[in-house]
Amino acid sequence: MRRYTLLILMSLLLAVSMGAKAQQEAQQWFEQANAAYNAGSYDSALMLYNRITAADLESALLYLNMGNTYYKMREYPMAIYYYEKALKLDPSNEDVKTNLAIANLAIVDKIEEVPQSFIVKGWKGLGNALSGQQWTVLSLVAFALLLVMAFMFLRSRRMGLRKLGFFVGILFMLLLALSVVFASQQKRASLTEDQAIIMTPTVTVKSTPNEVSVDLFVLHEGTKVQILDQADGWNKIKIANGSVGWLQAETMLPF
Repeated sequence: MRRYTLLILMSLLLAVSMGAKAQQEAQQWFEQANAAYNAGSYDSALMLYNRITAADLESALLYLNMGNTYYKMREYPMAIYYYEKALKLDPSNEDVKTNLAIANLAIVDKIEEVPQSFIVKGWKGLGNALSGQQWTVLSLVAFALLLVMAFMFLRSRRMGLRKLGFFVGILFMLLLALSVVFASQQKRASLTEDQAIIMTPTVTVKSTPNEVSVDLFVLHEGTKVQILDQADGWNKIKIANGSVGWLQAETMLPF
């Protein structure tokens, strides 16, 4: 039994050591890629950034820098793709929002979004005020403070402190619930590839997943779409103005 326990511990230590080494290598590649970008060697920068993504590592800053590199190379659909991936990880990042807006000026399609109600817009705005990681940290802080307030309510002999513990505890309980909901939403969004960027210069959206079906409208590279369904190499998509149709899956890059 002790032998197996020792083997398990050694395996865990080896895994941690390998993970730390991979993180160190990724940091070196990231710094080298940034240096190449600043020197104008965009191909070299992309090669190094792609080494990091190939190691199954990601961050909003990494995707932001990749988007910036593609933008400098005037490959605007790929720039938009990586800006959108960065926003999925950190929807509160103002640099990403600004650069995405600039990149969208370089593409053909200018699609107006369907107006949202005040409640929906406010809920989304609140959820995107922090990154998923920040919401997670906030939930842990709120939980710790909730425990402090619960202890104050249960153990204090002074009525004033008990009331303070009760009412402030309710506030921290609400904050905990909200932070958990928003952290979960962002985590689920980051793991779900239900959006895509059109990568083909010009595509015709069809009424059904069939080449001979009715033409509905035309889209151009760089346009963001939402994937609603999939069938036989086709994706049912929805664009910002609410229009729906079918496109071949090979025309887009999901994220």
